[in-house]
Amino acid sequence: MSLPPSSPSPRTTDVAVVGSGIVGLSVAHHLLDRGLSCTLIDAKGPAGETSFGNAGSISVGNVMPQSTPGIVMKALRMLANPLAPLKLDWGVSASYARWLLQFLDQGRLQHVMPIIDALNAINAASRPAWLELGERIQAQELIAHTGYLHVYSEEATFAKGAWERGLMRERGVAFDELDAAQVRELEPGIGPGFRRAVFQRESLAMRDPGEFCRRLFNHLSARGAAPLIASVSAIARQDGGYRVDTDHGPVHAGRVVVAAGAWSNALLRPFGLKIPVIPARGYHLMYPQADAVVRRPTLWAERYMVVSPMQAGIRMTSIKELTALGRDPHYYLIRRLDPEARKLFPGIAGEPVSEWAGNRPCTPDSLPIIDRVPGEEIFVATGHGHLGLTQGPVTGRLVDRMMAGEPPEIPLAPYALARFT
Repeated sequence: MSLPPSSPSPRTTDVAVVGSGIVGLSVAHHLLDRGLSCTLIDAKGPAGETSFGNAGSISVGNVMPQSTPGIVMKALRMLANPLAPLKLDWGVSASYARWLLQFLDQGRLQHVMPIIDALNAINAASRPAWLELGERIQAQELIAHTGYLHVYSEEATFAKGAWERGLMRERGVAFDELDAAQVRELEPGIGPGFRRAVFQRESLAMRDPGEFCRRLFNHLSARGAAPLIASVSAIARQDGGYRVDTDHGPVHAGRVVVAAGAWSNALLRPFGLKIPVIPARGYHLMYPQADAVVRRPTLWAERYMVVSPMQAGIRMTSIKELTALGRDPHYYLIRRLDPEARKLFPGIAGEPVSEWAGNRPCTPDSLPIIDRVPGEEIFVATGHGHLGLTQGPVTGRLVDRMMAGEPPEIPLAPYALARFT
């Protein structure tokens, strides 16, 4: 049936990419290289959610999942400590109770070792992917070769990290153990009492994650990607392809990539999938720009709080609040860490100039989902949790090769949907 003359022509595309964070943008970057047409669909545009507000660390040396042996007692201690990062949104706790049980189960030793290998594989592949992407869009100045510094205020905590450091050595992660003098040499503005540190030398730092995504988005648009700022309500089979329903009209696509973070689950449910991805809300405070305060992303291990230098100022990030979509942020959780940020870097001056909250898409095993929906031309790239910025560009490359039927650069089985069935 033909459309009435007054109706706008329907949008058609080879691939509809749902989500314009770093993951979706990276997927589209590679698909355009294949000569495929792409429509980028996102309710808020590029980096409108978690790709905007993160700590800026491209953590290529990170090998540890969130759930590890002993996590039960560690989690209970954190819940009892108002300054600890783990928080539960008790008003919707029933919505993530099953996920939490899966999370605890994934911390058992027999489960955690394969997860560590899979995290190391994708994170190690992320450094060259980031450098290649930055050069391609001429945004190298936004990627700093500063490394990632983890500092400790308690000797006991540093000693407990020996297992993790051993795992890093076994996997070839480039890092140094530092004493107090070496810590101060790297970060002269650090507060007193930080006497031990681990310095991941090959990690990179993003000076403005939101700006990088906007630059990439504009680059893709100039190459022919069609941007659509719209909310997606459903994906349905139609005419040998798919109809992506949005509040700005439908998009007809031969294939679909779902890279919508914590919003992906609802879009995939009609295809028989219920993926264990929940929103774990993170927060940040931005402080005024100041010279010689902090040189690189610096994590205070006991607080799991990161202070990072950004183009727009100094950013402090923290909190993993298990919640549900649509819930109002609890900004007091990050505001009460303001004194702790000033202990880490006493040179932080003035009051915070802005605050932010965003929903990280988290899986129970801390691994992303990179796979194809069985029997469909729908591809999933979500669940990157705390490492979405790190893993975004390499995920784009992995999805592209999967869609082209080419062998991946790393085995994809650890990131498959099947691990949850």
